[in-house]
Amino acid sequence: MRLAVILTGGTIGSKIQEGGWISPKGETPYEIIGRFKKQYPVKAAKIQFDCFMPYKILSENLNGTYLELLIEQVQACVAEGSYEGILICHGTDTLQYTAAILDYVFSDCSTPIALVSSNYPLEDSRANGLMNFYYAIETLSKKVTGTVVVYRNSDGRTYVHRGTRLLAHQTFEDNLYSIRQSYIGVYDEKGNWTYAGDEERTDPVPYNGLKQPDTICWIRAYPGLIYPELKPETKAVILESYHSGTIGIDESLKAFTTKAKALQIPVYLVGAVSDREGYETMKNYKEMGIQVIANEAPIAVYCRLWLEL
Repeated sequence: MRLAVILTGGTIGSKIQEGGWISPKGETPYEIIGRFKKQYPVKAAKIQFDCFMPYKILSENLNGTYLELLIEQVQACVAEGSYEGILICHGTDTLQYTAAILDYVFSDCSTPIALVSSNYPLEDSRANGLMNFYYAIETLSKKVTGTVVVYRNSDGRTYVHRGTRLLAHQTFEDNLYSIRQSYIGVYDEKGNWTYAGDEERTDPVPYNGLKQPDTICWIRAYPGLIYPELKPETKAVILESYHSGTIGIDESLKAFTTKAKALQIPVYLVGAVSDREGYETMKNYKEMGIQVIANEAPIAVYCRLWLEL
């Protein structure tokens, strides 16, 4: 089996440095390969790892420039034509954004792509990075289509997520979830694999580079929400709802959507399960011209709009 391994830094490619700070300095990003070969020598002997490192950062520093470099590297690996899979090591903070972008861009790609990360540096006994790496290789060997994220939660089960279905990590929480528990599959504590039924490919979005996404206005619901002043250069507004799929209706929202309509700026509500039923506020959103996007992860919606700028 021949795999392309793309290293980008992140916690999975970092060590605790002098002073106690976590950093991907030196050759640390390559350590995951050595640990895998040491822990699983028989399996590793059957795999050729070709490593690439287009950049090395902590993932909170991710931006469009780095994503373009990553896309170029994936394109080169796909064009090479002999890889059975592409495995990307990435930090957890912006894992969902990269996964969504890649799933949109490479939706039609026949080479499977898997992203892995780690909740702690690899030398920490609590780290799930090596197990994520191991099960990502298992998943690539199953020829799972599109871009997936392989991640072990605290329940001991390792989940395979579609790249565009991931939810943001909860604050102070390491576990990773997909919308409405819609996983492609899961490995139990003993490594037994079960398909979970979500194998539908993501609709592709044409890629023409990534412009600075400063024309997308993303607003999360909270009591007493103050809406920002819209500018003519704004291309889209995302309203992220409460868990029930709703946001509060008041005069400020009405004024905001009225101005958006005058400036021909589309306003999208994300977080809803359905756009046709539920609370009566759903009817009011439509009357205000808000477009309800149901059953899609907010991060994926943002990434799609970013690609479409």
